Amino acid sequence: MSMGRPDPPTTLNVVITGQICCGDQYLTAALSDHPKITCHSVLLDADDSVRRYYHELYFGDSVNTPDWLVEGHISGEQYLTNKIFDNALKGESVIGVSVLYPHLYARDLWDYFSNWCRVGDFCLVHMKRNPVCCFASLKMWERDGNTLDSPAVTKFNRGYADVVGHPSTFPGGFPSRSVVPVQVDPDELYAFVRMQIAAEMKVATMCEDRLEFSYEELIQGFAGLSPHLFEFLGLGPVPRRMVQKWVKRFKVRQGRPLKGVIANWRSLCANAPSDIQPYLDPEAL
Repeated sequence: MSMGRPDPPTTLNVVITGQICCGDQYLTAALSDHPKITCHSVLLDADDSVRRYYHELYFGDSVNTPDWLVEGHISGEQYLTNKIFDNALKGESVIGVSVLYPHLYARDLWDYFSNWCRVGDFCLVHMKRNPVCCFASLKMWERDGNTLDSPAVTKFNRGYADVVGHPSTFPGGFPSRSVVPVQVDPDELYAFVRMQIAAEMKVATMCEDRLEFSYEELIQGFAGLSPHLFEFLGLGPVPRRMVQKWVKRFKVRQGRPLKGVIANWRSLCANAPSDIQPYLDPEAL
């Protein structure tokens, strides 16, 4: 496959991947707080208005010429190659982008990222979270009145993506304001978990140059994780003040154990198939 990319590269290109509600938004926010990193959010979202919103946060108003990923105008591969990777407008050393499992499947980007990994100035950060927790977070998000049919984001309505969020941009913590457990459809949960298991296996073969860590490590152990994370990205020691800032922010996001957020928890545990049972961890976050 021809990559059509600039030569020589001046930045390290990083893809952050994981399941919906894996906590990738927490990670991208923390990374983007570093002066040498820009970590783009979900530029490949299924919603055109969301794609445009997050694109223009960094690149500015597209005015009358669509510059974001417009379906039928440019492919996801072309957009990433020509617009995102190696395109550091502010002189950053690292350019990251969040590409979650559903985006990898929808745009069939597995081979594309494998090729990038072989080039050498590309790496992967893989966030792992218990799939039942990801599913419960998504269902709580939907239960609170958010749907895929929410109003489109425009330059006159930019509060939507930041305040309400979107399934693929939702940070992932169990909302502390919601104390009522969510009812989970077993069959829907099983399909979700199995998709995630398959995606994790495909990511493992997609790129050898990757760093993997769990949601718990990010939320509960960022002070210990951060030296390894920023070293992996080729950056020096992180300012202590920055690390302490995010340790405090993550602390209030820890949420509640899984058993406290699913209303039909007991019946799920009693009837789940053998391949689902290992993920029904009552204390998972």
